[in-house]
Amino acid sequence: MNNIIKTVCAVSVCALMLLTGCSNNAPDKSKPTEYRLYQSKEAGNSGEVTLQPGDTYAVISVKDYGDITVKLYPDQAPYAVYNFTELAKAGTYNGRNFHRIIEEFMIQGGSANGIGSGGDSFDGGSFSCEVNTSMRHYYGALCMASAGGGQSDQFYIVNNKSPQTSLSDLYKQNVEGSKQQAEVMDMYLKMIDPNDSSMKAYYDYYSMQKQFYIDYNKGAQAMLDTVTDAVISTYEQKGGSPVLDGGYTVFGQTVEGFDVIDAITAVEKEDDGHGNISKPVTEILIDKVEVFTK
Repeated sequence: MNNIIKTVCAVSVCALMLLTGCSNNAPDKSKPTEYRLYQSKEAGNSGEVTLQPGDTYAVISVKDYGDITVKLYPDQAPYAVYNFTELAKAGTYNGRNFHRIIEEFMIQGGSANGIGSGGDSFDGGSFSCEVNTSMRHYYGALCMASAGGGQSDQFYIVNNKSPQTSLSDLYKQNVEGSKQQAEVMDMYLKMIDPNDSSMKAYYDYYSMQKQFYIDYNKGAQAMLDTVTDAVISTYEQKGGSPVLDGGYTVFGQTVEGFDVIDAITAVEKEDDGHGNISKPVTEILIDKVEVFTK
């Protein structure tokens, strides 16, 4: 049995994140220690996003590529915006890279060690997701990368321009699929004796995965329940990755520099050491990230 469990763990090593369940309607500015789900009627990043007086925005300057200007949403994802802006002001992102690029999905960067791990949030350690139904994974969305139960310094930008249709059907699939995955994780847990110290790591792993899918199920259902004409239209016109809605923190939306996103996406890639062709052959460096108020 141990070998079976170890094999499944190896296959699932890139599994998503731990979400621990909490639901509110008014975003909390404190550091999230558990999954937060906000159901909002705000427009968020749907429709045509532009910078207005008083808006906070970030300029991500990428060496040899140019600038990506992103509107930030402190009212929708307050802690994620705080964390990102404070890291930027401290110069944390200067010289870091985009280490993971997947076409029609996202570009990921900001890693402390340049390969996808090793970093901390501005306050130290990690923090949990702030999922807001008004913030979706449209093309150009700025989001917090997450794995193993927390978010820290890494971020990703959605690069998928393909029109997304039949949105309600997709969200229904997400709801049903996450429910089924939670049941699978529960099945694995029942195969393990929680009192067996040699199996503790596997028990903890599947417990985290089960909780992730339970909370992702809630998030996916909330996204389904709050689909509007504006959401449908934006996904059809802009594209994006709605399969991620409900599971990750979206805290910004690109307003300028889509050509930079596309250019980074198109670079030559190689094996990242785990069988994924996602590592840029030539390193892509972030010169700096600056935050402004319009």
